[in-house]
Amino acid sequence: MPPKPLPRVIPKVQSGVAGNPADYAGPISLRDSCNVEDPYYVGPDAKERLLQGSKTDELFYQYMDNDTSVARPGFNKTGREIELVTNTYEVKSFPTRVVYQYDVTIVRAGNEITAVTPTARNLVWASRARTEKFKNIIYDGAKLAWSSISYDDPSGIFVQIGDYGKKEMVGDRTNGFRLMVRKSKAINLEVLEQWLQKKCGFDESVLEALNFLDHLLRESPSRAYTPIKRAFYSENEVGSNLHNNLNVLKGYYQALRPVINGRLLVNVDSVLCVFWRKATLVSHADTFLNKHDWDKTAKALRPVQSEYGSRGTEAHEFVWQKMRHLEVKPVFPGCTVTRSFKIYRITHTDANTATFDYQDPATGETKEISVKEYFKRKYNYQLHTPTLPVVEMTKKGVLYPMECVEIAGLQKYNHKLDDRQTADMLKLAVRRPEIRFGDIAHAKTKLNHSKDPVLQHFGMGISDQPVKTKARLLQSPTIQFGNTKVEPMTQGRWDLRGKKFLDTNRVPLTSWGVGVFKQGGRNALTKTQAETWAANFKNQYIGHGGNVSNNPFVTEVTGDTAEAVLRLFNGTGNHFNKRPQLLIFMVPNKDSWPYTRIKKSCDCRFGVPSQVVQSAQISKMNPQYMSNVAMKVNAKLGGVTCRAVSKNSDANIRPYSMFIGADVSHASPGSLAPSLTAISVSADKIGAKYMGKCETGHRRVEIIDGQNMKEMLIPLVDQWTRTVGQGNRPRNVYYFRDGVSTGQFAQVLEQEVPVIKDVIFHGSGEKAPPKVTVVIANKRHHLRAVPAKTDKQAGDKNGNPLPGTLIERDVTSPHGWDFLLVSHVALQGTSQPVHYHVIRDEIGHKPEQLQNMIYNHCYQYVRSTTSVSLFPAIYYAHLISNRARPQENVDGKQTPTTGPYAKPVTHSSKSKSGQVDTSDDVPPRLLPMIQNETRNHLEMWFV
Repeated sequence: MPPKPLPRVIPKVQSGVAGNPADYAGPISLRDSCNVEDPYYVGPDAKERLLQGSKTDELFYQYMDNDTSVARPGFNKTGREIELVTNTYEVKSFPTRVVYQYDVTIVRAGNEITAVTPTARNLVWASRARTEKFKNIIYDGAKLAWSSISYDDPSGIFVQIGDYGKKEMVGDRTNGFRLMVRKSKAINLEVLEQWLQKKCGFDESVLEALNFLDHLLRESPSRAYTPIKRAFYSENEVGSNLHNNLNVLKGYYQALRPVINGRLLVNVDSVLCVFWRKATLVSHADTFLNKHDWDKTAKALRPVQSEYGSRGTEAHEFVWQKMRHLEVKPVFPGCTVTRSFKIYRITHTDANTATFDYQDPATGETKEISVKEYFKRKYNYQLHTPTLPVVEMTKKGVLYPMECVEIAGLQKYNHKLDDRQTADMLKLAVRRPEIRFGDIAHAKTKLNHSKDPVLQHFGMGISDQPVKTKARLLQSPTIQFGNTKVEPMTQGRWDLRGKKFLDTNRVPLTSWGVGVFKQGGRNALTKTQAETWAANFKNQYIGHGGNVSNNPFVTEVTGDTAEAVLRLFNGTGNHFNKRPQLLIFMVPNKDSWPYTRIKKSCDCRFGVPSQVVQSAQISKMNPQYMSNVAMKVNAKLGGVTCRAVSKNSDANIRPYSMFIGADVSHASPGSLAPSLTAISVSADKIGAKYMGKCETGHRRVEIIDGQNMKEMLIPLVDQWTRTVGQGNRPRNVYYFRDGVSTGQFAQVLEQEVPVIKDVIFHGSGEKAPPKVTVVIANKRHHLRAVPAKTDKQAGDKNGNPLPGTLIERDVTSPHGWDFLLVSHVALQGTSQPVHYHVIRDEIGHKPEQLQNMIYNHCYQYVRSTTSVSLFPAIYYAHLISNRARPQENVDGKQTPTTGPYAKPVTHSSKSKSGQVDTSDDVPPRLLPMIQNETRNHLEMWFV
């Protein structure tokens, strides 16, 4: 068992500098306050640099390209007016004084080649020498600084810092740095107001002004809190414990937003982030490996011997990958070291075997001793588990036992959460509107704009009252089923009792099987229970209009999942003397691994539609659950649940219109799986049925490769032409794209849209390519809104906006066509509107035409009895990419390229010269889906 907790020696709080550490009131953090390279820096290659920035820091990039802006065609006048309160605050006053921009260079004295770490840069900037020379100056942590004072002397100053925590030293030049601050230009802040008033275009001078204001806004919070992108976290906030030594903190998010009517707003939000808990490394390793015993953890991390020598274990590799580059500090009885270190590696030697030459201070004698013996001599500390690995730090020659160092400060946990952690995180993230907006008010208080000394010095004022806006509540469509119609009104939901699906399976279901995975425990199912549920499900599906001729073949399956699928497939085929049309699997739990194996076998071995259901739900015999399963089965067999009939004639679909949804899904943090590119295409005239394809793409690349797009789109367009178009190509194409940041809008128009046009136009016989309207959907934003207290008819019982809430004014873009739409009911938490950006509109729409059409389509998602939050074409693209993950071309008997011990799979091929090419630049293609008379890749296999 682990030893009892050691008495901790709490080091004194250190500033790392001598003298006054800051120009302004408030503590200063020695952590890097910004990205290493400023994402807003404007140079000769400004556009290219800006387009390569991170998603979080791209709020202004959309304005760099006029080609990505569609002029707002007006405002929607349908529905009724409502009033909302947003989580934005108006910038009441801009800085009026001249602001000078400076280029900052920090190099090591006598060694200008060696890179300077972010920590060293911040120590230099916080030094007494700098604060005495340059006052009232803002630094971005990398290359730029701003001040209201003109410093014309280009000469540098010499700065000496201690050993990252000790006072500045006078005689020792080991940690000497040269700081140069050179004035580069004067920032013209008037041009920003001219741009907001549409009196000038967007150029580098506007970007420079926005860039300055952005850094001005974050200067004080960066000193007081730990910054992570645009959010700030305080160690004084009470966190929530997460399973396995993690901690969740609420942060204060803020971002500057140029908006319509020539204003600037500050978007404030309350966000959550997972951090490493302050615990020793061995405690974290023990938790990761689920050993609950330090000796067992040490054994798991110990290298194994083979005929080729010693090698590290998978457990060692796993723990090291988790802990690499973490910042740690020594904590043990007698410790006198106050600085922190970064982990370089976890060695394969322990404290017993790791040795070094040690000079006894008493005798002057030098001899070789172990790390264990050193700690006993130097600190009179006896290691509890000396068989644990020794940790090597990035500072040369620094080694510590795992039990003697703990996580330093707030450090974000950048790895994938396990299932339990994810579930706990979701519970924390779900906050009702009054709680969420209470947290936002708390964040606004902590950001303290009204008393911020930096903002006051430069003359920037921010209101303490949130912005209110006049929105529209759009009229909901009529939901048409096969035998009736439903008016959802503002509830956004309905049920299936007594309703027949709009379209059901064309071919009668005569050969289908049900496999029950045998297991113990409380969710154990008997074959009799499965047969009863299957019979009830059949009747339920028939009641919804399904065409079913026979009861299913029901059997118990055991052993390997792939073998179980084979037995059910063969058993069903032999029982009916016909190839199976559908296989249903009853599984004991939500374990993703059996699900993956089932889908892979059914998709790529047998070409048969499949449905996985939970045993716990089967035993309840719930008719509503059966109806929900029937919706999915019906879609997989070629049917459609319902359609939305608009009450606004302008929102009707134009003839020969095709809807395309696209999304690129990336593997979870820590996963080595490739990114997946998914395309969905409407398969009927009303946009209720979709077909789709998926293929692998380059890891972490968001823009879809042209060849990938062609290979996926050609068969889908051909199928649309044969069925929906009756021999005609589409003339109007709606391209809905998800996942791209504002800085990538231009790339979508330049790289993806031409491929779509080319595929449709090629061989069509038409004189011109189709007209394309491109809409980007974004849910990764921080804009929220709740009904104003003066408008009680604008919200639901939970305090969220009603479905159909459209926001076009006050918080939207000043130079483009964008809008926010709440199209769903938030059963839990605060509803999040989808931010739609129209970046091309060749078809030509009035606001009510496009916006109402998007809203109406959210009511015909085939597997739901509610309106959904996102346009269905994009939703289906999400589903396609998730469902295609089991089709990865990896050995089915080993864990896929996700999980704790995942390793990269090298796909070798020989070049023309005969050499083996092991390049991972081109990911392996997905396994093809088997096509036959019962399975077509153009059906809705992904729902």
